[in-house]
Amino acid sequence: MNEADLRNGLDTHLNAMPDRPPIAFENVDFDQDDDLYLSQSLLPAEDTPVGIEQGGTDILTGIYQIMINIKKDLGRGPYVAEIERIKAHFPRSGTIIFGGTRIIFVKIFASSALIDQNFFRVPVSIRYNAI
Repeated sequence: MNEADLRNGLDTHLNAMPDRPPIAFENVDFDQDDDLYLSQSLLPAEDTPVGIEQGGTDILTGIYQIMINIKKDLGRGPYVAEIERIKAHFPRSGTIIFGGTRIIFVKIFASSALIDQNFFRVPVSIRYNAI
């Protein structure tokens, strides 16, 4: 188990979401031409060791955050629908396995929007444990 498998597993799962809008992955060139797109980031927390033996297993915890980016003044409907689609794709207690790392979705929630000059941005946070 390692952080690379964790990141790749979460990104691969997001990329497999049916009928998803375009995704601006971290540090990858992205030309934003759409009224709505997603972006993502990993917010890892401190690892929790399982046992005290040398070379033992850790539980990786943190938040995988998906940002819904929608042009201002397009209303509530598009981003609310996208929140529900993300929640359905990352269900609480859902599990994926990538490269030998088991990722469990512990909790999912949307937060208040961040508004800038052109976009209304709604963060959707997925709390995970990875073993």
